[in-house]
Amino acid sequence: MVQIILFITASLLYVAVYPISGFYQTRLLRKSNKTGVRDKSLWYRQSMLWSWIPTLIIVSVLIFDGYSLDSLGLDYINPGKHGLKGWIVILTLISYILYLCYLVYNIIAIRFDKEKRRDYADNIPDELLFALPVSKKEKREWKLLSLSAGITEEIQYRGYLFFALQLLFPNISIWIVLAVSSVVFGIGHIYQRKEVYKPLLAGIYFGFLYIVLGSVIPVIIVHTLQDLVVTDLIEEPQKTDLI
Repeated sequence: MVQIILFITASLLYVAVYPISGFYQTRLLRKSNKTGVRDKSLWYRQSMLWSWIPTLIIVSVLIFDGYSLDSLGLDYINPGKHGLKGWIVILTLISYILYLCYLVYNIIAIRFDKEKRRDYADNIPDELLFALPVSKKEKREWKLLSLSAGITEEIQYRGYLFFALQLLFPNISIWIVLAVSSVVFGIGHIYQRKEVYKPLLAGIYFGFLYIVLGSVIPVIIVHTLQDLVVTDLIEEPQKTDLI
């Protein structure tokens, strides 16, 4: 009964509260940008807070109900967990390593290469650009937000949803679970408007990684790095630019 109540509450949070609050918060942020109030640090901190609260509740309820952290994927990597063929595991591991290298390269290149930074910034859609950090203070907060999002979103959307769906629906296919968690992940980011397909695709890849690797920890790492890529994308205006 406890798990049913938790699942219903979490589902409402994912498909209703998160999307609605996302729209509301981004509208306020867009408005503040237009009025010249550009410090996004408070918004970043609020986002972290409202991600950690449900995450800690989920973890606490599961532990008090007799489940371990392994239930949320917080365990050692176990590629054989779902009995996938060896070549699928190998290709997935290769794609994971290559993607990690690509993300690290972009983080370094954007940080130190002005041309790379400008080219990357030119390709960022307006639906996402307004939310990126500009000042040094915002960039410090963004780094914390990236780590926070990597941990809390993966525990909620991958670790918990995979656990809950398979617990409450024992005969459900793991691939249906992947589809459901990916769609829910996309709904949670619907405030990104026409760019929402990107979180949806990311959700599919992250979920697939979780299935193949049997642990949410490597998914947390790649999720965090993916968010960190844009940390130094926008240069802080120089004082001479503000005169």
